[in-house]
Amino acid sequence: MTTTSSRIDSKVAERAMLTHPFYQAWTEGRLPLDTLRAYARQYFHHVEAFPRAVSAVHSACPDRDGRRMLAENLAEEEGIEAGKQDHASLWLMFACGLGESEEGVRGQDLNAETRALIDTFRKLSRRSYASGLGALYAYESQFPGVASAKIEGLVDRYGINDEATLRFFRVHESADIEHSSVCRALLDRLPEDQRAEAVAAGEELASALWNFLSGVEARETVN
Repeated sequence: MTTTSSRIDSKVAERAMLTHPFYQAWTEGRLPLDTLRAYARQYFHHVEAFPRAVSAVHSACPDRDGRRMLAENLAEEEGIEAGKQDHASLWLMFACGLGESEEGVRGQDLNAETRALIDTFRKLSRRSYASGLGALYAYESQFPGVASAKIEGLVDRYGINDEATLRFFRVHESADIEHSSVCRALLDRLPEDQRAEAVAAGEELASALWNFLSGVEARETVN
């Protein structure tokens, strides 16, 4: 039987972030540092908004064990555990490692596609539990591979080895394996009448992520 998560995997594969020309240019070292900085300024605002989407899915989850697992995900995003940093702060460390300032990142005007990504995640996470879970999985299932590719590109193509600058990606190499596994298990337990909504939400979120990258690519230099 085809599972809900595997149906979302198929939809995501059609718009996988790692296949986007912008990310391929990153991996190949063809993005000027100014373009990486512009990307970092835009993407920060999605990273900062993301915990609210996780929180909405957590609060809508009807299953106690599911809420516990999603709460652990949220706690990691927010840096609640002792010795952990919230992920928005980790992203700022990446941006500052590229030469940005926190003020410049926070004050960045958003591209239309960046705003659309944030709004789409907010809408889907609040529409229903199934919708929010599908969107969350479409994002987190991609990120371990994305994080590994970004680290490789930064180290091998840009000579960026500073661990503080790389930490956001180091964390997500492993954390989102667990997070996406949690979402996968919850998706595959959804009642039959909620599965199509979860798949549609996953597809919509994957498209919003793809369009975000296209928005940055269209405005910045790619060699």
